[in-house]
Amino acid sequence: MPRSFDNRFAVRWTSGVLVIFALLGFGFGSWLGRIPALRDHLGASTLEMSWFGLSLALGSLTGLVFSGRTVSWLGPRRTLVIGIIGQTLMLPAAATLFWVDATAPAIACLVVYGLMFGTSDVAMNVSGAGAERALGKPRMPLLHAAYSLGSVSAMGVSAISESAGIIVPVHLGATYALILIVSIFALPNLPRGNFEDSASESLPNVHTGPIPVTPATGGVPTPGARYSPWREPRILVIGLIAMSMALAEGTASDWLPLALADGRGFANESAALTLGVFFVSMTLVRIAGSWLLIRFGRVRVLRGGAILVIVGLVFVILVPFAWASVVGAVLWGVGCSLGFPVGISAAADNQATATRDVAAVSAIAYTAFLLGPMGIGFLGEHLGLLQAFWPLAAFSVFVFIMARAAREPRQGSGSTH
Repeated sequence: MPRSFDNRFAVRWTSGVLVIFALLGFGFGSWLGRIPALRDHLGASTLEMSWFGLSLALGSLTGLVFSGRTVSWLGPRRTLVIGIIGQTLMLPAAATLFWVDATAPAIACLVVYGLMFGTSDVAMNVSGAGAERALGKPRMPLLHAAYSLGSVSAMGVSAISESAGIIVPVHLGATYALILIVSIFALPNLPRGNFEDSASESLPNVHTGPIPVTPATGGVPTPGARYSPWREPRILVIGLIAMSMALAEGTASDWLPLALADGRGFANESAALTLGVFFVSMTLVRIAGSWLLIRFGRVRVLRGGAILVIVGLVFVILVPFAWASVVGAVLWGVGCSLGFPVGISAAADNQATATRDVAAVSAIAYTAFLLGPMGIGFLGEHLGLLQAFWPLAAFSVFVFIMARAAREPRQGSGSTH
């Protein structure tokens, strides 16, 4: 196959999965942006709303647990086709059922939506890692920047919809109809099979069941033993690195405005604006992430990020001035921005087992997104939210110490680009 053809294929693949990242971010952000309107319509208490969130989290975790087998069986593209169609049906249906006070079936739809979303999230990360390999350049930070931009854009559209009096079922129905239409044009740019098949003609297809390996091969399939990423120390460490940075990101998203309002006396508007600064900082670094990784490498990027998170936390927790909280939010956002994308890239280093490895790392990391902030909230109830942020510093120290697990593979090791 000519090199120019390979490059065009890789560019189309990367562009297609970039659009999918933005679309899924836009869809989930649209749901988050309309939760206040849904709460007001239902007259639901905070506890009742937390049950809705737990239902979605339960579905997402179920999807994440089985995503390795699902994506290996169907391939990322077919998984995304099914997942996006499922989301298009389930979330507007849940909103409609909530709107007519059919709470039980609405929660059931929300669980299925979470399952479809969690599985699709892993599938797009698997495909993104494959596109990055085919292109031969770091692209995961840019893909996650697209997801962040999609989410932020959805918040703006949600605010406009709220002002215009558009009810939640209509808004989400129109949103997912648009996502489905755009996906029809983006998904054909992704290869049909697993990216192991598309990135190299020399490797066999990935099995739908466990991949056979022997310890002596370092993860290269051979007849005999049964491969599981959950028994691979390097994959587990990479998963914990991604989880640690995901926990820092998710905690800021859920608790930073409230912590600043309660602990620093910020007005609600100022606290929300500070969170916006956090997201902008994180997104800008993700846009520049490919250059940073080429220039400094994964290990130094991870260690530098861990240091910045710790310094940002010190500013936010200990320095009782508004300017320090804003500076801390910037450092915090910059520091945690590349941890998850780097973890996904590192998980895909072994081309023969990459689908299962990426799925495992994603599952570990997204567990932090879904459940970690709840733990921070529990600590905040007893210690105060600002003091509850200290465990994030401990996780950052772990990232600093263990960053070498994510280092780029040596040339000639069998898992290079």
